[in-house]
Amino acid sequence: MGRVLIALLAVLGVDLIVVFACVVYGRKYWVKRQPGAFRGAIRVESGKIDGLRPKWSRGYGRWVRDILVWTKAPFLFRNVLIPADALNQQRPARDDEVKRLGDQPIVIRLKANGTFAEVAASEDDATVLLGPYHRPSNPDDRHPGVPTST
Repeated sequence: MGRVLIALLAVLGVDLIVVFACVVYGRKYWVKRQPGAFRGAIRVESGKIDGLRPKWSRGYGRWVRDILVWTKAPFLFRNVLIPADALNQQRPARDDEVKRLGDQPIVIRLKANGTFAEVAASEDDATVLLGPYHRPSNPDDRHPGVPTST
């Protein structure tokens, strides 16, 4: 079926580079508009996560409950799922640690099955970067106005 489609496009004079570019930009448009999506960079600090490496790599992230869904750049065709156990640290990025994420990017350190990964995003995306970990840890703070039993 794929060969027939390529042959049909070639007969019609459609340049395959144009088709590929349209697919990539369409995918980027879709990924950016997912609820809670943020642009950032990720790296594995210690351990191993399939599809990720120790060097910073760009992409888009979003949280689905306690799972970070990382869509790898540049083509945004592959997702890496990272089930996070805990957020171990939140800090400002060091000078020249991560580029093209604004003046003061934020870095979080996630623990996932004994592996540690760092995720960076712009300061403007700090809330969505924290995902499920931006909520208060005290259960009584989650429901203001609800009386607690004493």
